Amino acid sequence: MKHFDFSIRIIVWIFVLTFIPHFCKKQTDTFTILGISSNRPYSAEFATRPLDDEEETELQIALSQAYNYFGRGGQAFSFFSADGQYVIKFFKQRLFRPSWLLNHLPLPAFLHKFREKRNFKRADKLQRDFFSYKIAFEELHEETGLIYSHLNQTSHLKTKLAITDRLGIRHFIDLDRFDFVVQKRADRVYDRIDELMGSNRVEEAKQALKEVFVMIQTRAKKGFRDRDPNIRTNCGFIGSRAIKIDVGRFVRSEDMRKKEIYSADLERITAPFEEWIKETHPILLPSYRKTKEDFL
Repeated sequence: MKHFDFSIRIIVWIFVLTFIPHFCKKQTDTFTILGISSNRPYSAEFATRPLDDEEETELQIALSQAYNYFGRGGQAFSFFSADGQYVIKFFKQRLFRPSWLLNHLPLPAFLHKFREKRNFKRADKLQRDFFSYKIAFEELHEETGLIYSHLNQTSHLKTKLAITDRLGIRHFIDLDRFDFVVQKRADRVYDRIDELMGSNRVEEAKQALKEVFVMIQTRAKKGFRDRDPNIRTNCGFIGSRAIKIDVGRFVRSEDMRKKEIYSADLERITAPFEEWIKETHPILLPSYRKTKEDFL
């Protein structure tokens, strides 16, 4: 009987140790303060340009209010401002952080290359992603709606931002110590076009289609490629201007200025968009195709 009771206890503990972490992750959507914290040293290559007076004023407006948890993407956790006008994104630092366990375990020689490769991938991802966040602010801020990229620990912000997580717990974040971007909040492209068509604003919908092409063309003319250009999930509108919501996948590519490279890229990016227009709002298809032809 004692042996049976002991076995039951073991089973209960295994269940608890397995279930509780999974339950907590599900309830919090995996967000933790530790998960967005970093102790990386200052890097000059991630320093961004100073804000002008107008940008500084808007940033102060954005950071003077509380934020509520919205959701997570592949790279960051997003919080919406109380007035609904801004979003702040804190990066998932585990994507960049070398594995403490992997780097401290006495691994056999045949696993050393695996450890080196893993560390290189993390460091390379940091370089690529932070380069994109930097240029999105400095060179593509109109095309992304970014008003600030904070990619180093600093001392000048002197702001403790109130954020409320998915569980309703409020945290006060010392922004000088965290990596984040602040962006104007956008309505997703498909939602905006659905809304315009639902209220019979066909001409505005046609103009919205054109703005999507303007966004893609402008980015290409500036010499950048977008490695994750999904219009459905990653693009939106601020007012009447189309922007790229996900800003972590830009790479410099002078080839994008070449007509044949740009045209092929445009065809690839817009193919699913055209299919959606065809299926959902076929009345827009002639205008869509004429617009695409003008931009090729």
